[in-house]
Amino acid sequence: MPQRSPSQTVGPYFAIALPWKDGGRVTGCSGERIVLEGHVLDGAGQPVPDALVETWQAPDRNATPSRDGKPHGFGRVSADASGLFRIETAMPAGTAPFLDVTILARGLLKHVHTRVYFADEARVRTESAMAPLAASPRLATLIARKAAAGEYRWDVRLQGEGETVFFAA
Repeated sequence: MPQRSPSQTVGPYFAIALPWKDGGRVTGCSGERIVLEGHVLDGAGQPVPDALVETWQAPDRNATPSRDGKPHGFGRVSADASGLFRIETAMPAGTAPFLDVTILARGLLKHVHTRVYFADEARVRTESAMAPLAASPRLATLIARKAAAGEYRWDVRLQGEGETVFFAA
């Protein structure tokens, strides 16, 4: 049998190799500051303590730059022992604002892609990218729920009942 590649081995390597200097704080985006918090769960509903959550959004040309002097609109944070992650960012623009999300975790040979929306289901259904899901109850797995002023809750289920919708890369 040939040697295993890094993508075939099981971590947790994320805490060693991939820490992000800004942690869960996204810079380079202006507007209303929000917090997105949730858990990464496996198919049995158990927390995935070594998951890595990355978010992407369009940077704002007028926003305060990151420490390296460039706007980026990117955040990366590790889940804690209970699978909890927390990202601080700005509300994305648009009628159905969303963040692109990448999840890396033990047991995944490749990362998965999804989105989290900060709008009601009716507005999300009108997005062209959501056309295949417009009538599906699974659309709800992509929508963050407002928990408090400026705070949103969104859990990621990697498989099983209530599995989050993931997109082909």
